[in-house]
Amino acid sequence: MTFDGTLPESPLRDSTPIDILLVEPDAEFAEMVAACLERDDGEFAVYIEANPDDAMAVIRDETTAVDCVVSGYDMPEMDGLDLLDAVRERDPDRPFILFTGEGSEALASKAISAGVTDYVRKRGGTEQCQALANRVRNAVERYRAEQYLDRGRQAIESAHDGISIIDRDGRIRYLNTAYAELFGYDRAELQGRHWELLYREDDLQKVYDVLLPEARSGRWSGRTEFVRKDGDVIDAEHTLTYTDGGWLVCTVAPPQDEQAEQHLSVKGRAMDEAPVGIVLTDPSAADNPIIYANDKFVDLTGYEKSEAIGRNCRFLQGERTREEPVRKLREAVEAREPATVELRNYRADGTEFWNRVRIAPVFGNDGDVELFVGFQSDVTTRKEREQQLRSSTARLEALFENSPDMIAIHDADGTIRDANRRMCEELGYARSELVGKSVWELDPTVDPDEARSFWNELPMQTPRRFNGELERKDDTTFPVEIHLIRVDLDGEDRFVAMDRDISDQQKRESRLVEQNQRLDRFTSVVSHDLRNPLNVAKGRLELLREDCDSDQIEDLDVALSRMDNMIDDLLTLAQEGERAMEIETLDVTTVVEACWETVATGDATLDTDIDATVDADRDQLQQLFENLIRNAVEHSSASPDSEHGGDTVTVTVGEIDRGFYVADDGPGIPEDERDDVFEAGYSTEAGGTGFGLSIVEQVVDAHDWTITVTESDDGGARFEIRTD
Repeated sequence: MTFDGTLPESPLRDSTPIDILLVEPDAEFAEMVAACLERDDGEFAVYIEANPDDAMAVIRDETTAVDCVVSGYDMPEMDGLDLLDAVRERDPDRPFILFTGEGSEALASKAISAGVTDYVRKRGGTEQCQALANRVRNAVERYRAEQYLDRGRQAIESAHDGISIIDRDGRIRYLNTAYAELFGYDRAELQGRHWELLYREDDLQKVYDVLLPEARSGRWSGRTEFVRKDGDVIDAEHTLTYTDGGWLVCTVAPPQDEQAEQHLSVKGRAMDEAPVGIVLTDPSAADNPIIYANDKFVDLTGYEKSEAIGRNCRFLQGERTREEPVRKLREAVEAREPATVELRNYRADGTEFWNRVRIAPVFGNDGDVELFVGFQSDVTTRKEREQQLRSSTARLEALFENSPDMIAIHDADGTIRDANRRMCEELGYARSELVGKSVWELDPTVDPDEARSFWNELPMQTPRRFNGELERKDDTTFPVEIHLIRVDLDGEDRFVAMDRDISDQQKRESRLVEQNQRLDRFTSVVSHDLRNPLNVAKGRLELLREDCDSDQIEDLDVALSRMDNMIDDLLTLAQEGERAMEIETLDVTTVVEACWETVATGDATLDTDIDATVDADRDQLQQLFENLIRNAVEHSSASPDSEHGGDTVTVTVGEIDRGFYVADDGPGIPEDERDDVFEAGYSTEAGGTGFGLSIVEQVVDAHDWTITVTESDDGGARFEIRTD
């Protein structure tokens, strides 16, 4: 596309249309989603394709503009991740949102690793469409903002207009190539020279008396006669604008160039409208103060331009700003070099944000730095993700020596650098005997060349899982499941391999193949054949609510919501039995507190009176605690007349001999009903699904534990779980 001399409008305007390609094989569900999206935002235009191949044909058609692809996961010929790979091969940056009824963490992890823009679960009713609409709108705005920034940069450097920035002493500190060529100079010849060089002596007084005062009042624009290097006089369109720091932005366009006539003040407009914060600083002044800040800097930091001009950028720092990135910036300024850092900054209201700061010097003709330009972007979301990954590494280090799993650390050549106690004991080696061995000496299934190639391509902090074998010192072998992650340990590229003996697991899995096939068929029917019609019904019900008024609508809504909850619980019951358990030693308090954050607890209170660990599957133990907590809160809320009921219920997790208990001070469970509470379908709440405690019993049985129901000290329910 050829640049036509005008700047594009900001891509962030709400009125910009957004074209959505919806890839969904269920035609009725797709039509409902499209109707809800277009009703939610009048600027949405939704195009539906049932087949991924047809969707790719639309994307490959250059005459069709698709701003965002929204795709289901379970589809004929290829699934949603396969479609994502095909889209990414053609367009690595196009927004792609996976919209699926599948909700496993494994699928979410695979989608993120494959480069999906966002991941949205299908739910009942139009609320799912509102969530999807927000995700689409945010993804497209980010995508357009990045494109807009790239166009702005190109416009500044390749503008047909001549652009210069002049300091308070009248010397040209920056100019683009077009500016130098317009006056017949090389770029270096004009840097550091006074602007009077370009005027006839008779015209200088007019510049001082008329042009500059008007520019200080806001802006001056008109025609000016300039003198070229060869002595020729040219008549050109001329614009002058002062920055808040007193520097002058000058734009010159030759009148004979019609395209340049349309392209006034590109530099100033691009900087003012850029979607990132931009500042200019003057290193020749004391403390390198800010002399210009654009509007996005104001939006990013909350400081007005008048509050920033004249101050060093360090005023954005605060209590938790680390010294290392600050020192790197300071040293770059002193060395007159570019630098990029990420550091905590503080907005005017005191809130923290992670700021990606890129600075670069602008050199004058004499080789001295005349300006520093700084670009600032909010990268808080990305930094939070990185911190989560780093915490995972920290957990690996903490579990290393005492982990019940075998852990080895090796380098990119396959040489073992360390091994934990369990690895040494299981293989029959002393630690000194293992250190220095190669990975393929312990795993006869490893091909050295393939292993090295795989390790070199493995991204940092991205876990991988696969199966292998380990050979003991006595030459016996056994199968293992290997969890591998690449990390930076004290500046060294290392690979942490956690090996688990899966001999018993493989035996169990062989017996469970037929059962899992039945479960797969069941979950497919529940997840797709039941879920999609239910979602369609809820969506149509919401549309019906807007079109007419009936007393029957609320009853229908309650019934459909209860069906939706039942499907969730049925899937949980089925899916918990599909996978082999991964037993590890878990701190009970840590797991309980994490579960408390995921359950809607209102004003309820948690009291953890336990200092114990338990050997369990993490996901299933979380499922157990979540359901017991939810049971306590919901059943107590259902009895507001009880002495301790309602939202103020207290849930206590404590230690007992050979196990733990979960108790509350709510209305309790009648003694004659305690034998029935774990039966599927049992519920004392009108809207309950009756599967919550059945799931709890399933988790207990899977671990070969026992559970009993009794009365708590405060008259509520008490569930006692014994682990041996």
